[in-house]
Amino acid sequence: MTSPIPGLITLPVLTCIALAIAGRWWLLRDSIVDRLINRALAAGLFEYLLREAWFQQSLAWLLPGDDGDVVNIARQLSLGATVLAVSNIYGFVKLWAGADPAHTWRRQRRYYFVAITATAVILIAGTPARRADQLIDQTLGWPAVVIWVAFSLPLGATALLGCRVSVREMRAAGATTWQERALYTALLGTIVGLGAIAVVYPLEAAINVMTGQPSFDPEMRWKAWSGFLLSAVGAAAVVTVPLISTILTHIGWDRTGRYCRRLQPMWADLTAAVPEIVLQMRRDHNSRTDPAIRLHRMTVEIRDSLLHLKRYSDSPDDLITTGGDPHIHARRIAEAIATKAAGHSPSPSPFTHRHQIQPGARDLNAELRQLLALAKAWSHVRGPTKSPSTSNHLR
Repeated sequence: MTSPIPGLITLPVLTCIALAIAGRWWLLRDSIVDRLINRALAAGLFEYLLREAWFQQSLAWLLPGDDGDVVNIARQLSLGATVLAVSNIYGFVKLWAGADPAHTWRRQRRYYFVAITATAVILIAGTPARRADQLIDQTLGWPAVVIWVAFSLPLGATALLGCRVSVREMRAAGATTWQERALYTALLGTIVGLGAIAVVYPLEAAINVMTGQPSFDPEMRWKAWSGFLLSAVGAAAVVTVPLISTILTHIGWDRTGRYCRRLQPMWADLTAAVPEIVLQMRRDHNSRTDPAIRLHRMTVEIRDSLLHLKRYSDSPDDLITTGGDPHIHARRIAEAIATKAAGHSPSPSPFTHRHQIQPGARDLNAELRQLLALAKAWSHVRGPTKSPSTSNHLR
């Protein structure tokens, strides 16, 4: 079918989907699930293009053969592209259901074979409509019933599996974030829509053929709008939520990234004063480190550096605890760094008993809050202690 949806609506949506695909191939391509989602998005974009009149005319101009035949084949191939996209969705829902990831691509080859077979059936059964230069529901007849059955079976199987898994996850979920709730809701809505299409399309065609009634929507406008809203709004929301979260993490605008930026100046000065405590971090394909791992490493190295610097301080208790006035604590740290930089020898540890060491906050969240307060106070004393060769290896 040729899309009846105005270009003012489709062009922005197609642009957003293309940008989402580009963003996911850049940032979300490592896991099996991400690759399946990316393939589903690419097939979905191809489906939309095959329904656009300008794209159909471009194919007619580029490809040999009668222009009408090329356009009609493109219309029917759009249904095959939908099934191809659904086969990838079925693959990652199967993983979500607990299938063995080691056999993912072996299973996926079978799903692709089903998609190719369904597409071949659609093209064969769609021959009368192409010869008449009509849409499937305009020609109708039993070939149309065969087309909608072949199209709907993969959708129905995906809807059944996805509904079972999403309901199980929502029941099992305890305290969930709003992002997770939004993701579950969007996914369940998309699955319910797939199930409705899988039932209504073939049932409507069969009833019309058996009763001898023409289709109530021979131009297939309702099918175009329902499919557009389902995939453009529902499916795009499912894949865009993780992408937005990943982009925020990548550029450091997530909460963990903000914590890392606030600790960075103090961490840089402390590790420059005690470089032997710093270890190299593993990086991903974008030469970046995971923000959660980076934050954990920064807090550990801050604590380790304070334990080393306490031997250069007249008040070692003030260095190994994050409690009390952060401004006083920051000044003691600055004095210890200056003492070490001046070449003074460290004093022997005056503490030999465990009970004489104040460990500071035991709760990790409380300790992080105290370190953030200390980092804020550190900005007032940082000038004299800032090293000219600040390390950036954790970025």
